[in-house]
Amino acid sequence: MSAQAAGVAQSVRVISLVGAAHFMSHIYQLALPPLIPLLLLDLDASYTALGLLVSVFSIAAVTGQVPMGFVVDRIGGGAVLIGGLVIQGAAIAAVAATGSYWSLLLAIAVAGLAHSVYHPADYAILSRAVPEGRLGRAYTLHSFSGHIGSAVAPGLMIGLAALWDWRAAFLLVGLTGVAVALGLIPFAHMLRGADGVEAAAAATPRDAPATGIRAGAALLLTVPILLCFLFFVILNTAFTGIRTFAPSALVEMHGYALATANGALTGFVIGAAIGILAGGVLADRIAARGLTAVIGLTGAGVLMIVLGQASLPVAAVVALLTLTGLLRGIVQGTRDLMVYAATPAGAHGKVFGFVSTGGHVGTAAMPLVFGWILDAGKPELVFLIAGILALVALATFATVRRRVAG
Repeated sequence: MSAQAAGVAQSVRVISLVGAAHFMSHIYQLALPPLIPLLLLDLDASYTALGLLVSVFSIAAVTGQVPMGFVVDRIGGGAVLIGGLVIQGAAIAAVAATGSYWSLLLAIAVAGLAHSVYHPADYAILSRAVPEGRLGRAYTLHSFSGHIGSAVAPGLMIGLAALWDWRAAFLLVGLTGVAVALGLIPFAHMLRGADGVEAAAAATPRDAPATGIRAGAALLLTVPILLCFLFFVILNTAFTGIRTFAPSALVEMHGYALATANGALTGFVIGAAIGILAGGVLADRIAARGLTAVIGLTGAGVLMIVLGQASLPVAAVVALLTLTGLLRGIVQGTRDLMVYAATPAGAHGKVFGFVSTGGHVGTAAMPLVFGWILDAGKPELVFLIAGILALVALATFATVRRRVAG
């Protein structure tokens, strides 16, 4: 086997290993919501109390991401990823044994904290173990594996609960995650890449990693990294509105049946999945990155504005939402490579953990705003605001590119 072929094979193995863990992480992220009606009956809890579980999971995950990024940059991503998956799988399995709401809350909180390892560890591993010329595809395959996990989770949890009960569903998926983590251990050497000493040795004085807490915090507060954080906030803010409230907005605007409106959202999700894969190939062509962002964000932004302002047939709405998802998806690899370009060697864990937190901020903030807009009887504003935010995200992206290039 030639050196080039061996390098490709090694990259494929690393991407597959990281992708397997990321796939499980997205199943765990959505394991609870589909089964809330069943827990409601068995635990004699309210929807508010069970909704708090989802919030606790998210808060714990977001709170831990930046600290985990510092840990990843110090000890390496492989050990953190495997340990996090073991702990999260065990916590999800422990849900099956909970006898009270408070013990369930504790198990979910531990699962959420363990969830904080994935973005720092995954991106650090890929950034250090995959050659830069293949990073765009590596990042997008990583995103795609999570996308598939999110798609599988609701049906998987409901199906297992129907075969047995909700406790068996949590036990089985939890133990599966532990098994996947144990299966990664023999390949742990592949997940090291150029972690730790090798990364520091390879870094030039200009881009040497910020290893201390104070130096690392200072790095996160530099203008390029803060702009990346802002880009993640705006991008997620825009498309969270579509993923969460597009069906409701279409029902209010056009009187569509709920199944029809959700079918349009399915088109968006499928389009995004296809776009993510295509965007990885485009992102690895340096000259195409700026063009990919311009086409993706401008196109998606304009289409969402059109969807909010025009009265269109159902087929046209489905087609435009599918195309919007495709355009959003092709930006994914370019987005991640933008962060990579702004990050000094050996600091990918903390930087990706920090900017990913920005994505969660956007996801958490806007549902309340869009919900208020729908309550106010202005469903068209869901699409209009999302479209404008996509265009604002493009301006932020252009600013980051100028800063990094300078």
